[in-house]
Amino acid sequence: MRSIFIRALVSVMFSACLCSCTAYDFYVGGRHGWNLTPPESFNHWAERMRFQVLDKLVFKYEKELDSVLEVSEEHYNTCNTTDPYVKLDAGHSKFKFNRSGRFNFISGNYSRCMNDGEKLIVVVMAIRPNKDKAKTPKPHPILPAPPVASPSIAPKIDESPANSPSEEGSRCHQRPQSGSTKLDLVLGMFVGMLAMGLSSGF
Repeated sequence: MRSIFIRALVSVMFSACLCSCTAYDFYVGGRHGWNLTPPESFNHWAERMRFQVLDKLVFKYEKELDSVLEVSEEHYNTCNTTDPYVKLDAGHSKFKFNRSGRFNFISGNYSRCMNDGEKLIVVVMAIRPNKDKAKTPKPHPILPAPPVASPSIAPKIDESPANSPSEEGSRCHQRPQSGSTKLDLVLGMFVGMLAMGLSSGF
């Protein structure tokens, strides 16, 4: 029992490790972070990456001067910093993708977004269904119908209670108890009681 419990625990821990290893942290701007002078544009960097659901973006910036906003596409195009979906302003922030599709990020500083291009578009890949589950089941073969027998007159069956199949069957399996059968039963009970007495220390 103990070995079974240990094996089950190890299996659960191994599955948890596999799940955790499928998600990755992406540092926006590399070691330069979310700033005005990245070595390459943020969107060019994002185009080289493959983002999936549960991955995370890591933003590093000076919280006194900057922040990160997740916004709509319209707000992204105009660098509108009002009414963002999400605001990150801790200086070292993580954003987790909870769905597939497009995500738009801009700087919380309007000038940095509009004049310096501190903005980012990320497209998260859709989750692919399991190929085995996606396969359509094969149709069952259609078997030919059995030939129809020519009509015949069925014999008349006597449905009186004396000829009922259930009653006849029960009578065939019933056997009268003879004297030897009763004796065997008594001896069996005696042996059973003796065995119980010995086991209890009688």
